[in-house]
Amino acid sequence: MTSTKPVLCRLCDRPVHTPLSRARRIGAGCWRKLRAELRAQSKPVALPGMSGRGGPAQTGPDLLDDQDQGVTP
Repeated sequence: MTSTKPVLCRLCDRPVHTPLSRARRIGAGCWRKLRAELRAQSKPVALPGMSGRGGPAQTGPDLLDDQDQGVTP
């Protein structure tokens, strides 16, 4: 037997309809907005297995440095 009691979104107080939204008690639209805000606040995460693979440090001139290229502004 399913519950007919309406479940309201905790963020906007509108009724939610899908089983997942009802379990979260957050509507799909509010959930998308919340996830986007959390992603914007998060720190960049290093990819697994990629640490320490930067290669040797650059020893030559910087390719974007105009003074090393002999170009005067």
